[in-house]
Amino acid sequence: MAGQELKWNLNDIVAKGKFDQTYSGIEKDIAGMAEQIKLLKPQMSLGEFKQVIEFREDLKTRVSKISAYGELWENADLKSQDAKLYKARTQDLGIKLSDALLPLEHWLKGLTVEGLEKLDDFNANRLFAELPDLEYVFNYNRAAAQHTLSQGEERLITRKSVTGSQALVDMYNLVTDSFEYKFQPRGGKAKVFKTQGQVRNYYYSAKAAEREAAYKAVFKPYHDNEDKLFVIYRALAKDWDNDARLRNFPGPISMRNFYNRVPDAAINTLLEVCQKNVGIYQDFFRYKAKLLKIKKLRRYDLYAPLEAPRSKMSLPAAKKLVLEIFRDFAPGFADKAESIFKADHIDSHPRPAKDTGAFCSDIAPGVTPYILLNYTGNNSSVSTLAHELGHGVHDLYAQNHYYTSSHTTLPLAETASTISELMVFEKLLGQARSDKERRSMLLEKLGDSYATVIRQAYFVMFENQAHQRITQGIKSDQLSDLYLKQLRSQLGSAVEVAEEFRSEWSYIPHIFQTPFYCYAYNFGELLALALFARYKDQGKPFVPKIEKILAYGGSQSPDRIIKEVGMDMSSPEFWQGSFEVVKSWLSELKRLSK
Repeated sequence: MAGQELKWNLNDIVAKGKFDQTYSGIEKDIAGMAEQIKLLKPQMSLGEFKQVIEFREDLKTRVSKISAYGELWENADLKSQDAKLYKARTQDLGIKLSDALLPLEHWLKGLTVEGLEKLDDFNANRLFAELPDLEYVFNYNRAAAQHTLSQGEERLITRKSVTGSQALVDMYNLVTDSFEYKFQPRGGKAKVFKTQGQVRNYYYSAKAAEREAAYKAVFKPYHDNEDKLFVIYRALAKDWDNDARLRNFPGPISMRNFYNRVPDAAINTLLEVCQKNVGIYQDFFRYKAKLLKIKKLRRYDLYAPLEAPRSKMSLPAAKKLVLEIFRDFAPGFADKAESIFKADHIDSHPRPAKDTGAFCSDIAPGVTPYILLNYTGNNSSVSTLAHELGHGVHDLYAQNHYYTSSHTTLPLAETASTISELMVFEKLLGQARSDKERRSMLLEKLGDSYATVIRQAYFVMFENQAHQRITQGIKSDQLSDLYLKQLRSQLGSAVEVAEEFRSEWSYIPHIFQTPFYCYAYNFGELLALALFARYKDQGKPFVPKIEKILAYGGSQSPDRIIKEVGMDMSSPEFWQGSFEVVKSWLSELKRLSK
């Protein structure tokens, strides 16, 4: 695929050679926040209030942009010392901004701030109404003041996060980024891969020996470093739990739910319904074993193709395919996705020292999102391209907000990305030239559904147990035993799980970097299935409703946004309806296989 590689242009974030100048300008204006704070009083004019808040929003936007510069540079070149230096400098700037904004944030919440008259409810309502785009966020934060610490404590936690938890996350990345992966199928030649993405490709190999070798190659360095990774994880879990207790949350996951603006009951219902439906996927794995003509699937075989995969698709061809599908759905989808390509905001292919996986970075309103891929040309890569472009499309729909209200909360953040994947799947399934090809696609889709829905739900259930056990006291081998026991329970009698999967918990970056993040994936997948089902039923007239959901950004609660299309996230029936779609895929697969 020589000549197809895309590398992103970071000059749209910080102009070339202007980092120091930009940094100094932001630093100066952060110091100027103190003058804005002096204007705060309950009886202040609406114009003064708007001035203070817009000064804050401008600072947040500029700090986000300059911070992204170092972070994205590092993602593209993990060994760059310059990137690490810039990243560290912008972390310091983030601390300064947090300190400068703290009196304002506390005042808005109605908390006591030295030298300022407390903001009463009457004047809060009067002032907040002046900025409708931020009104929901203001009121949500004000109602949640019970979880806010004193100014001094908040400053201490901000500093501790950079030198403590963030440093531990950086250490995890440093350890795992240095891994090399020795891949040697039985009877084959050994290869050493420098990036995880290259070896993970073999998870989808048609050859059983290659699949097994790929998992063993990936997990070997994690197993060898399990004690180190456990020490990091234990410290991060304790840090998260201590923070949750200090902030009066009933449990560790409740703090994540609060940040996501969803009630505990909704997430409890989601996880319970996922657990209730695990049998769908166990049935699928039993049927897949039958199709593969083996007695029982091994964990290595979950993503095995029924037939050899089709020839690889070049990135230009994948781009053309995805944009055509987007345009057929809604012109706005295609235009926004295409703008990301035109801006040169995509880093497309794997290479040594580049970060693994894929993501879309939503920096700030006015900035076209950046997308990192590790594109290899297989079906999974095409799906990932659609997924990450979906994230970018979502971000661009929500551009007409202030910084604080533009970012979609995690549970809704996967909506457009998952709908994009579903559109690509539906189109390709309809274009398939034979039942054999359709069967292969359904097989892959059900495997992806398992990975996104059940696998992610069980990660969160594992985290719930792990945080509890770490508080009580647990050793690394006991944590690995806990993970293996839960994995075997998840897959039941349908799949044989080898011992090396006991170290898999240490390979899941989200549980280190963003505890309890993973339910966002199955929330987004199941919500997208429900929305897509309604689109299939109602057709084009339903598209504006989906676009409206995306355009909200974070300016309203997820509950209200979802209720606008007649859905209730706390209802088991809502989540169960999405599993009915998954059941229909399995039924269709069985029909095509007769």
